[in-house]
Amino acid sequence: MGLLCDYFRAPGVVEVRSHMDEDDAFSPVPEVFDGIELKGIDPTIVLGRLVGLVTGQEWAPDLVRYRLVWPEGGEQDLEHEGPWVTVLDDRVRDLLAGVAAERVPDLAGRWAATEEFGRPGDAEFLRDVVSDLAALAVRARQHGESLYCWMSL
Repeated sequence: MGLLCDYFRAPGVVEVRSHMDEDDAFSPVPEVFDGIELKGIDPTIVLGRLVGLVTGQEWAPDLVRYRLVWPEGGEQDLEHEGPWVTVLDDRVRDLLAGVAAERVPDLAGRWAATEEFGRPGDAEFLRDVVSDLAALAVRARQHGESLYCWMSL
């Protein structure tokens, strides 16, 4: 099984931590927070490729900035095997929210051609992913919320 990555919006880190602590670290999507369930689209590499395509930049490890918010102090716990929750930089939220519908097919096709999807990836599926991520980012921005990623092996 690959890395599970659920992207969601939430009012703040306190609410996210509270959910994680009270609900045995289960994903908050879709029961608690508005979001999308994905497999294998990690924030650093795979989402980073999409952000690079959106901005016209080459992929770099810091293209998608995020920080671990759960478990608290998890950066020091090298034995923790997941799950984890990160909050994405609001710059990424705003970039995704700014993806116009007419750009989605081209972005999805180019994203599907990246090596992470094993040439070629499923462009039709990725069109839905790009559209869903953009819509989620719009809703997050409208509500003054950030985007989070729940990850588990």
